[in-house]
Amino acid sequence: MKGGVGKTTLAVNLAWYLHAVEKKNVLLVDLDPQFNATQYVMNYAAFTKHTKEAGSIADLLIDPVTLDLRLRKVKNNPKKLLHRVQTTGTKRFDLLPAELNLAWVVKNPAQMEFKLEKVLSKLRTDYDYVFIDCAPTDSVLTTMALGSSDFLLIPMRPDRFSILGFTNLTKTIETFRANTMDSHNVKVLGIVFTQVTGQSSVETEAMNEIRAAATKEGTESFSAYLKYSQSFIRAAKNQTPIFATLWAQDKARLPTTKIAAELLSRIAKLETIPPKKKQIPPKKKTP
Repeated sequence: MKGGVGKTTLAVNLAWYLHAVEKKNVLLVDLDPQFNATQYVMNYAAFTKHTKEAGSIADLLIDPVTLDLRLRKVKNNPKKLLHRVQTTGTKRFDLLPAELNLAWVVKNPAQMEFKLEKVLSKLRTDYDYVFIDCAPTDSVLTTMALGSSDFLLIPMRPDRFSILGFTNLTKTIETFRANTMDSHNVKVLGIVFTQVTGQSSVETEAMNEIRAAATKEGTESFSAYLKYSQSFIRAAKNQTPIFATLWAQDKARLPTTKIAAELLSRIAKLETIPPKKKQIPPKKKTP
């Protein structure tokens, strides 16, 4: 619900870490019309060639008036649209890229809610983890992401503006659960603070206020967080994960390891909790 909080940085680096270090098959889905995650892992030449020859996630979600041969093949088999970011042994890290055309979905949201879920149903069994990098606005894209997900991770900058963003996100989740027949019981893993400098009392106060507001909603915050570092800018420029970026200091490298470990621990814990069943009131007896 807020831009510039490190959503893409967190999504890309966690996905890359689980692939490269934890040796998992990972899919990264770019669901933002600004397609920053796509630009992070693809250079301009590769992006231009890929979108021309294969397309992007927009081609899977938008139904044009007529389908050419390429689109027919892609819609029947979304795997043709994937971009291979890295292969480690027998494991792979793939991207489902986006482009600006994805904005059309926001402008024409009718009958869009379940399209992403349908696309991922043809892909998810090939991967241990699927990360969806979301847009910073509440739209049909948000609904599509929630409907396709088992868990929700909330990146937040430690500032007062983020408190309002968290409140808006909470309302969005409540509305989604109330209005969706099959909500997958999406579970909130918690808040991950990003761009933390550790040099301001105002920043510390904001983190405490956010934790307090989140606790009232039953949401925890991760003990690990991403510290502010220029190395993240270098990582995006070099198209490398932060833990493999040259000259990146440990203060930038290590938090990804800790956040990933906490992420896996929380997923394992939540997977053992059965979903809550809706309480159906007993029928009134007729006299």
